[in-house]
Amino acid sequence: MISESVATGVRGATERGMRAPGAARCRLLFITLAFPPSREIGAHACEQIGRYFSLYGWDPIVLTGPKRLIESADPSHRRAFPGKIVEAGLLPHPISVYRKLKRALARSAGNDCRLVGKPNEHAQGRFRRWVLSLFQTPDIYTGWFVPATMVGLRAIRRERITHIFSSGPCWTNHLVGLALAWLTGLTWTIHFRDPWNEMPQAKDVSAFSANIEKMLQRVVIKRADSVVCVTEAHTRLLRQIFADLPVEKFVTIPNGYDESEWDSIQLEKSDRNRFIITYTGSFMMGTRSPRPVFRALRTLIDAGHLDLNKVRVDLIGHCDVAEGIGVTDMAAEYGLSGFVQVSPPVSRPEILRRMANSNLLLLLAEGWTLQIPGKTYEYLRAGRPILALTAEGALTDLLRQTGGGWTVQPEDHGAIMRVIHGVYNDWRIGRATPPAHRALIGEFDRRRLAGRFAGLFDQASAGRHATEWVVSSTSNANS
Repeated sequence: MISESVATGVRGATERGMRAPGAARCRLLFITLAFPPSREIGAHACEQIGRYFSLYGWDPIVLTGPKRLIESADPSHRRAFPGKIVEAGLLPHPISVYRKLKRALARSAGNDCRLVGKPNEHAQGRFRRWVLSLFQTPDIYTGWFVPATMVGLRAIRRERITHIFSSGPCWTNHLVGLALAWLTGLTWTIHFRDPWNEMPQAKDVSAFSANIEKMLQRVVIKRADSVVCVTEAHTRLLRQIFADLPVEKFVTIPNGYDESEWDSIQLEKSDRNRFIITYTGSFMMGTRSPRPVFRALRTLIDAGHLDLNKVRVDLIGHCDVAEGIGVTDMAAEYGLSGFVQVSPPVSRPEILRRMANSNLLLLLAEGWTLQIPGKTYEYLRAGRPILALTAEGALTDLLRQTGGGWTVQPEDHGAIMRVIHGVYNDWRIGRATPPAHRALIGEFDRRRLAGRFAGLFDQASAGRHATEWVVSSTSNANS
């Protein structure tokens, strides 16, 4: 039985037809600071979302940050984006300056920057957190607001934009969209890839800064023509919080994967001597840790249910530290040294190849109830068994509907062991683990989901045309 959350996204995506050749076309300003070649998951998600808008009559002009300031770039990224890209500069932010100074001091002292700075006295610490919370409201990218707004205005004039679309995080993207929508009167769709104020945040937060962010979110949501969430749970929550706004303003369009990225991915012949468990991504916010998996492996090995020499755990991405300690040290605690490989981020084709040729894929989403990690859809497309350590919520709902995976509470040691042991036994005897529902997984292809977004853009534009400012501004610019 397909739930309403999935069915909503599927129906909307499939009902929206592609625009016929020669039909009238519209132009969309797509606001996202993160964009390839950045390795951020949000960058790839935005690129995948925008890639197929043109199939439905909307030509995207992407407003993004300068490539030279990308901290983690993928040098192998070669895929051309089918749309125009304009860059806006980024003014220095106090937090960024502080972090650079901190790293410089750490290097000069010969220490890891994570160890610089001892806890302050209580009162001093409270004041410091209060100041930092304000500097990080709504994020550390507010230096992009003014340049992006100015460049966005020029792009709207020159490209004759008819609709604005902003995707966050980062939340500064939505503030840029708010400014441009207010200045031009254009219709505007906002996209929440994560909740803004409805989840713990990986930054200093005070009561004052939290109230400011809630106010900003209300202003943004009230002005937007439509609000897109990626899970039905988040959509329902926003409808409750903003009960004074029309319920139809809030729409669920799930995340997905880009089928075209998988065209060149080849399945390799299974290595009968190596059972590979793979995790991709990062151990962020101190809430993700491989310890429950390490502990389960150790117990299974000690009980004689697993052959240690046939097991390998691949952690790919920013996975060197979890729970404040080195992951290799954590592996050593359980006697897994040499069997846990921590690798830096790799190219997109390589990460997809590694997923497709794994025996078990890990999702570590402790405490995530409103969200579904973006890589979940790529895991499902890879067709490999999935073990998700997570609380009850949107992710557990999805995997129950699609099949192909198990959801286990992170503290349920016995259940984690049973899943690993079961998948290992299937691999050992050459038996296929029951796969995910293939037809349903196909509905999460970004090409299909782009049609749902296009339907929202069409609906907003049909309800409120605001081209007068664009036309007059263009005329003034040419005079």
